[in-house]
Amino acid sequence: MSHKKYRAESDCLNCGAEVIDKFCHRCGQENVDTRENFFHLVGHFISDYLHFDSKFFRSLIPLFSKPGFLTRQYWEGKRVRYIHPLRLFFFVTIIFMISTSYFYHRFGDQLKRAMVHSDNLGGKYDSAYIANATDSAKVEIKRQMETENRQVTKLHAGVDLVFTNLKYVTFFLLPVYAFVFKMLYLRRRKFYVDHLVYAMHLQTFVYCLFGLLLVLPFIFSIPLDLIRRIALVAIFIYIGFSLHYLYKQTWWKTLLKSIIATFSLFFLTMVVIVTIAAIDAIFIQ
Repeated sequence: MSHKKYRAESDCLNCGAEVIDKFCHRCGQENVDTRENFFHLVGHFISDYLHFDSKFFRSLIPLFSKPGFLTRQYWEGKRVRYIHPLRLFFFVTIIFMISTSYFYHRFGDQLKRAMVHSDNLGGKYDSAYIANATDSAKVEIKRQMETENRQVTKLHAGVDLVFTNLKYVTFFLLPVYAFVFKMLYLRRRKFYVDHLVYAMHLQTFVYCLFGLLLVLPFIFSIPLDLIRRIALVAIFIYIGFSLHYLYKQTWWKTLLKSIIATFSLFFLTMVVIVTIAAIDAIFIQ
């Protein structure tokens, strides 16, 4: 890889300040020669990519193996070695959306049936009852069945909308998740943004977790409800260990707050998903 060619001039091309060493003390721009050849450009691209790549994997490993570690490092100002929480979140989000799109394409109908429970109205009446019913009663049963089927179809379309825009839903819920932890540790001297950083790391872990779990149905014949239960248990355990690492409270307090946090996050997420699906089904379509 070619070495960088630094300028002989000491004035920063970006802000005009005097450059004492290789970087400007005012804006941080490197004092390199802007007239680069093709090999210099390629070398810089490879260097920047490998730098990002190494920081990404250096951050991803402790995200799984040391719950709460990345958040503590960020709180303490140790931010150069690991990728920024928001960049890590966005990068994992891309991978998560690719995996969920493949999963939803294959198992979407099954998932929608599990989320939108509906017993066909005709099943409430046996064939003998329908056969002996009056003509007006048969018409009413048919009308109710058609109405129910239309509602189910619209709700299914709403679920499609939610999963298509799932990345936006969970992103805008991050401040709400952070507020939950702010309330749980209201007496601690932590700013709201500190809890937001933790929420980003937690959501990044959740995305990675689901990205792995959603591969299982392609390999094994596993019920979707079992995947949901495994995910809930894994998230609860992760929250417990991470909160204990960050706040050093007794285990019984940490477990209690972990239960509250897990239930609150799951409940809030489901409420938003169902609400968006219902609004789309009732008012938009």
